[in-house]
Amino acid sequence: MILFETLSQPITIIFVMMFGFMSGLFFDVCYLITFLCNNNKIVKNIMEFVAVVCSFCVLFVQSQIFLNGQFRLYVLIFFVLFLILEQCTLGKFIAKTRNWCYIMFRKLLQRIQKICKRKRNSKPH
Repeated sequence: MILFETLSQPITIIFVMMFGFMSGLFFDVCYLITFLCNNNKIVKNIMEFVAVVCSFCVLFVQSQIFLNGQFRLYVLIFFVLFLILEQCTLGKFIAKTRNWCYIMFRKLLQRIQKICKRKRNSKPH
């Protein structure tokens, strides 16, 4: 019986790492929504709460499916470790890309406004 339970642990660890990494993407989506709402504190708190609840639900369902409802400390450690790893690697890349896109969009809007302003000023009244 013990041999059967230990054979599935490497697969369980792989799935825990994968779901931890994917849960980090919940936080990235929530940070994006907060960014689009001009970093409103209320929206930020609500979105962080939603991300934490979604991450907990993923961890809970994963524990129910792969560990038959048994919760072990190593599952939590690996889950949190890979959630943090996602935030430190892919999360920073997503944040930099988001900021770059925002800056380029603002520059494009400024150019369009300048062109429209020139056309308005050059028209005879």
